[in-house]
Amino acid sequence: MRQKMLFIVNAKAGKAQIKNHILSIIDLFNAAQYDVTVAVTQRPQDATQIAFERGSDFDFLLCSGGDGTLNEVINGLMRIETKRPCIGYIPAGSTNDFAANLYTDNNVLCNVEKMLSGVELNCDIARFNDVFFVYCAAFGAFALTSYETAQINKNILGRLAYFLEGTRHLNTLKAYHFTISYDGMTIEDDFIYGMITNSDSVAGIKGFGGRNVQLDDGLYEVLLIRMPKNLIELQQIIGYLMKLDFSSDFFYRFKTSSITFDSTEPIAWNLDGEFGGEKKHVQIDVCKNAVTFLAPNPSELTTKSKN
Repeated sequence: MRQKMLFIVNAKAGKAQIKNHILSIIDLFNAAQYDVTVAVTQRPQDATQIAFERGSDFDFLLCSGGDGTLNEVINGLMRIETKRPCIGYIPAGSTNDFAANLYTDNNVLCNVEKMLSGVELNCDIARFNDVFFVYCAAFGAFALTSYETAQINKNILGRLAYFLEGTRHLNTLKAYHFTISYDGMTIEDDFIYGMITNSDSVAGIKGFGGRNVQLDDGLYEVLLIRMPKNLIELQQIIGYLMKLDFSSDFFYRFKTSSITFDSTEPIAWNLDGEFGGEKKHVQIDVCKNAVTFLAPNPSELTTKSKN
């Protein structure tokens, strides 16, 4: 029996290379008994509106773009109170952190074929006050660094470029004072960075988000970096970060399903690589198994579901 598929495309994502593959993608899904309707986004938040208004009319929703496009689609689907369609994701952005949990390479058509012969994968989604994010909410010194660092520097220096960019203005390094509550615990401290993640890849760095991440366990990983007291401590923190070693007292690292952040001034947040607004109070709750991805077989995944 043929299924109805909605294909949401951000044709401008990344280097706009997805335009070269759209007809081939449609052909592959047609051959797999899908009737395909294509919706090309025209402006920010288009994907959210399309997914919300039309998603429930389809059996399957495929989106192509960067992590920001996926974020928009998820925000649309999470507003659907009836049965949400299974979704697929073709990464076409510049970073594609979440895609690292699903695919082992960047070959678009190969990944589509793996998706079509793959499995349904339950995935947690996190609520951030009244909106949602897929894999990362962050604040502080490194929150926007990967999107500001020149690609040529990333290619040459890799992880080093990320941290060098985040600490090039040492004399203006800002402390963010938070009272943080989770699982009956309270932390009050000054931080230079914090993130809540459900991906082992953040800003293109494997292992920065976490290790052995489970997409469907109802828990997100929290990493908080304390404000250094002097330049020597800052250099030590950078050294630990370079090694992805979070064992020192400079770091808080734990998993939780619910956490709140309270500050005395509005603080800017980044959600899935996009600006998430300035907030004094943030409540983050994990919505367990909120969406289902059609993904490659578990043997192909770099981060695997428990199921």
